[in-house]
Amino acid sequence: RLFLTMLHVGALLDRAPGRKYVAELRFAEFAPRLPLPRPGTLGSMRAALPADFVLALRAPRTAVVSPRGALREDPELDAGLAWLTAAADAAKARAVIIHTPSELTPGARSKDLLRAYAARLPRVEGRSYVWAAQGAWEPEEAQALCEELGLVRAFDPLETQGSPGAIAYATLRALGHRAGFSYAALSDALIRTLTHGPTEAFISVDAERAFDIARRLKTLAAEALGAADAEAARGGNGGEDEGDEDQDEDEGNDEDDDEESDDDEESDDDKS
Repeated sequence: RLFLTMLHVGALLDRAPGRKYVAELRFAEFAPRLPLPRPGTLGSMRAALPADFVLALRAPRTAVVSPRGALREDPELDAGLAWLTAAADAAKARAVIIHTPSELTPGARSKDLLRAYAARLPRVEGRSYVWAAQGAWEPEEAQALCEELGLVRAFDPLETQGSPGAIAYATLRALGHRAGFSYAALSDALIRTLTHGPTEAFISVDAERAFDIARRLKTLAAEALGAADAEAARGGNGGEDEGDEDQDEDEGNDEDDDEESDDDEESDDDKS
């Protein structure tokens, strides 16, 4: 059963959404190309989009990995984080996606680095920081760390389910054996994203023809959530109707039993 959720479906983009995109979708994950745009440029991009358009910002590598390694502080990482903060504010990003490389392994030192990094992220009302861990992290271990640090765990909905929480962030990626997405695959992705009933959910498509795939997924989601909405609007009356039908059947059976009993009595009278 799908829960009623505020769902955002869109594509991973490396440039501002165009008119065709905005006419069809109201969400995008933005991963700007180098050289990184100035925050003021992102502010202008945001102002040109509809007020209800939702943006997520993928942190550039310079904001995550320094010359010393992943999440290791140095002046370059400081500069990258400063850009990320200013860019997220200018773009009014609802989510900031932080991809850590596989060299950040699930050991004590890596966890301490992530704790120190998360402590530097300015918390803004209405904005989620999403951790997309690469490498050998188990979902349960990553989720526990996210809960500790106030982060959201990113996941591929065709590889694993989301975790309980108010926010779900899924990235639907085209891998080598998964160049396209069938109706069944998109249905599975939708169910696994919403299975724990988040208040708000994001699905970003990272693939060739991501725009077309996102449109298909949005249509599928609208149909599925529309059915769930209709079911909720009935308010369980269907169950009551079934109960009434069962009761009517029982009463009908009782009447049949009474008729059979009367027939038996008449039969006995005839014999006498």
